[in-house]
Amino acid sequence: MCALRPRQPRRLPCAALVFLTVLGGTSLVEGADRPPREPGLVELPPVRVTAPAALSEGLPRSWVPGAVDLLEGDEIGASRERVLPDAIRRLPGVTLQDEQGNPLQPTVSIRGFVVSPVTGLPQGVSVFLDGVRINEPTVEEVNFDLIPLEAVERLEVIRGPSVLFGRNTLGAAINLTTRRGEERRELTTSVSGGSFGHVDTRFLLGGTARPIDYFLSLTASYEDGYRDFTESRVAHAFGKIGVRAGVLDATVSYQYSNDRIKQAGSLPQSELRLDRRANFTAGDFFAPELNMAIVNAKYPIGEHVTLEGNGFVRALSAEQFNVNLVTANSRLLNSTLSAGGSLQASVRGMIAGRSNVTIVGVEYVNSQITSRTFEEQSEGEALEAHVSDNQNAVGVYAQNTLELFRGFLGPPSSLVLTTAARWDYLSHDISDQLGGPSSGTHTYNRVNPRVGLNLNLSERLGFYFSYSQGYRTPAFLELTCAGPGSVCPGLQVGVAPDPPLQAVTATNYEVGMQVSPFPWLTVDVSLYRTDVSNDIFSVSPTGTTGVFFQNIARTRRQGVEVSLQGHVTRQVDAYLNYAYTSATFQESTELATPLPPGVESVPAGSSFALVPQHRINVGVAYRPWPWLTLALAGRYVSSQYLRGDEANTQPKLPGYSVLDASVTGRWLGFEGFVRINNLLDNRYETFGTFAPNARMPGTPVERFLSPAQPVNVLAGLQYRY
Repeated sequence: MCALRPRQPRRLPCAALVFLTVLGGTSLVEGADRPPREPGLVELPPVRVTAPAALSEGLPRSWVPGAVDLLEGDEIGASRERVLPDAIRRLPGVTLQDEQGNPLQPTVSIRGFVVSPVTGLPQGVSVFLDGVRINEPTVEEVNFDLIPLEAVERLEVIRGPSVLFGRNTLGAAINLTTRRGEERRELTTSVSGGSFGHVDTRFLLGGTARPIDYFLSLTASYEDGYRDFTESRVAHAFGKIGVRAGVLDATVSYQYSNDRIKQAGSLPQSELRLDRRANFTAGDFFAPELNMAIVNAKYPIGEHVTLEGNGFVRALSAEQFNVNLVTANSRLLNSTLSAGGSLQASVRGMIAGRSNVTIVGVEYVNSQITSRTFEEQSEGEALEAHVSDNQNAVGVYAQNTLELFRGFLGPPSSLVLTTAARWDYLSHDISDQLGGPSSGTHTYNRVNPRVGLNLNLSERLGFYFSYSQGYRTPAFLELTCAGPGSVCPGLQVGVAPDPPLQAVTATNYEVGMQVSPFPWLTVDVSLYRTDVSNDIFSVSPTGTTGVFFQNIARTRRQGVEVSLQGHVTRQVDAYLNYAYTSATFQESTELATPLPPGVESVPAGSSFALVPQHRINVGVAYRPWPWLTLALAGRYVSSQYLRGDEANTQPKLPGYSVLDASVTGRWLGFEGFVRINNLLDNRYETFGTFAPNARMPGTPVERFLSPAQPVNVLAGLQYRY
């Protein structure tokens, strides 16, 4: 929840083919013909749908045939969240699960697709930082603890498959843009602390010395953790230098992160009832070190053409240690070196007297990955697997947006057509350094189209329709764990690439609407259906401590998202959103499961595990005086099936509700806040699966659950000069 003003994020044209005849009125669309803003109106800027090269050409929001959630400035920084998932948790249909037993490493579900730091989960959401994909090339996972959220100025969640964002974007793309120095020099220091030994310090510096601008952020966070043996340390250094010389606009940034996160994982239900703070496998930890440099540049050529490009180098070394009560402990050492760039051209012009914007681009990335798995034995550690991968990824895309008609129901009315296509190519050259069977070359390529239509009847009412396809290639470690004969121990690298996995394809249909029935209220509705072929699932057979991956012929995600946002008075902002998500198998299939006898028959129509059907968010901020903000936010998440129960035969993980509150005060350059999470101290679990209880040999497989944190408090003081 945003401590300063927990407004619902701006949501771009959203969806439902419902005809509400609202013509004329106050403008919500950015444009030269817009009348003056009415008092109390929640003003929304034009959408800047960014392609892989950041700083791309902006498009008016009424030209975007899709749903985009937008957070900017204080809507991100004022929330004091430490990781990206917490910052977007209040968006429609976004659900968090804590499989790792540490709040810095949650799994995020959007429209039934996940993005997670857990290496055993097939990912369906792409994340970009300043135009660079930060999904790891090992299994497309995202390490949220490595994202410098304190330096992020703009956050977009673009839902559905995307031509501009390319491969592995099935459910959504999350696009982050970092800050630059501004004309007024900024010097900000803050310290906060609270429950479970949490201490957080931040230092921000920004300004300009024309034609140069600069920004620096230094952050360090420590906590003992709610669960036993879950101490965490996170440290980020981020710097960015920009130059505006003539028409050239360029930036170069560098990030260093060094973290160490202990993980409690889930608990057997029998132990959870006795002690919710217990740690079943004390000793698990994740320790990454990241160096990343990014260069972005934008150069207009005349009045109608803009060239943009970026280049980057990203080096990550990570250690993951897993305690195992059944077999030997395992240690995974991954190192990746990625480098690449993109070039994009945007052309604004007229076709037959109609406004038109064309975007074309190309990108290339090479990733060198080495993965080693060690098992602890009485005489020391033994190297069990040593596999490397040389990845080459190429993308070529084009998008054209044409205003077909304008003014047929008055000056603001328009009909806009968007057409786009993208070709993606990815190759894996896998080498087994121990001489095993993992060596092999795998290549994937596909062209994905998109067609969209925006019908804007007035500045208060607009509809859209879109058809798009997405594409996900099997990841490096998935290819080495692709069958019952090559189960990956401890979610680590496996030993055999046979049988190979097929690429995932997704076809998305979506309709949307945005209406402003009153000057102070905006309503968005979206309906979507995503049909998926060759979905990749991770499954865990009974009696093993690992997983393997397999294709599922046909699955589907479909649902509805409704969002209401209001600036009720000068003192009150409020939001309410609801999402219904149905993620199902579309034909019967056989899956491995931890439940005896180890195989489950999943009937067509069965629901996915850990995808709640219903999600509600509500929040209100009240400012009785300009210097004081009182905020309250709540969320409800319905029941979910546990992982391993894709046949839907076991009791569900119960639904839960949570209420958060905050108080923020400002005086001169000082700002203080107090935030209370889980105000009512509800006891609930966000993740569940099945496994044998190694401390009770001979007992049947048991439910393993991850308890959420009880009521906790965070307070802090900030000074900005």
